[in-house]
Amino acid sequence: MRFATLIVEQLDRAVTEIAVDHPLNARIALILIDNAAELIIHRRCEHLVRADQRRGAPTLSAAKRRSILGHYFAEKIKFLEKASALSAEERHFIGELHNHRNTLYHVGLENDDIIRALATAYFQLTCDLLVRLDNRTLGWPKNLVIAASLHQYFPEAAKGLRFPGFDTGHVAKELIDRVPTDAPALPAALSQHSMAAVDRLEAMFESIKLGLDRKNDPDDTFRQLQHDMDFQVIVRERMRQANREDDFVPFGHPALRELAAKLMPDWKPRYRSRPFAKWRTKAKAIASCADALSAVRKFTDLRGEMSYLTEAVDDAHETFWGWVQQQEDAAQDARGR
Repeated sequence: MRFATLIVEQLDRAVTEIAVDHPLNARIALILIDNAAELIIHRRCEHLVRADQRRGAPTLSAAKRRSILGHYFAEKIKFLEKASALSAEERHFIGELHNHRNTLYHVGLENDDIIRALATAYFQLTCDLLVRLDNRTLGWPKNLVIAASLHQYFPEAAKGLRFPGFDTGHVAKELIDRVPTDAPALPAALSQHSMAAVDRLEAMFESIKLGLDRKNDPDDTFRQLQHDMDFQVIVRERMRQANREDDFVPFGHPALRELAAKLMPDWKPRYRSRPFAKWRTKAKAIASCADALSAVRKFTDLRGEMSYLTEAVDDAHETFWGWVQQQEDAAQDARGR
């Protein structure tokens, strides 16, 4: 039962944070929800692993048991999908939201515009998991005291009963009923976020498409930035193999053209035409998803599809405007002499 109160304490605080429409509160909520989901999932894994061990012929090896019950969250949700405790879409959703939580915790502030919608959807799924994955093996320590703030979830505790019951359905309903009515729908939030990402990427390309001399053909620039991106990958890999520093190779550096021709004699661009309009259509379609799980799937698929060109344009954009700033600084220094 202590396990149950630990989960409910976190979800209770999480929904309190979701009620405040601010990215800071949503970030706190997501961290709490992810921890609760991870605990529920780990407990279910423990139950299934023990059940397998009690079989006359266990199906899980000792190494596999250690992997499932270890520190790698992906192994746990993959195991539960295989055991039919999670659907493929749920496993994908939980994995993606866990990654968002890790980004917030280890990297910093990102995706403020969608974090509240993500937290709300993850909260609702975690409440569902609390009911579905409850194994009814929760104990009740003699010294356990349930805080008054949690009595709405454990009504028997308010009556002073020493061994109050634990009704996961009641707990989940009480928690879900507290989700604020103004919480944003995830499909719409992800669609708007994706549309903005496509717009930003296209705007970055538009700002560099004419090249440093402002005379380039935009199609040539588009092809060249992909060429330089692929060349970067090859050079960096060779540097790693040679135990050399992973240096950045400047966008369009003329001294490297001959080397690039030798390393990539049959190179062809991944994109022959600019895919911004196609991506904008896909981003818009996310809003039509019937549920949060399918919306996250389409969102991550589109993000993955865009990742190559996003990195290529971003590198070219940074180098281009870095060079422009360098020239402006040099001109200013010359005027100051």
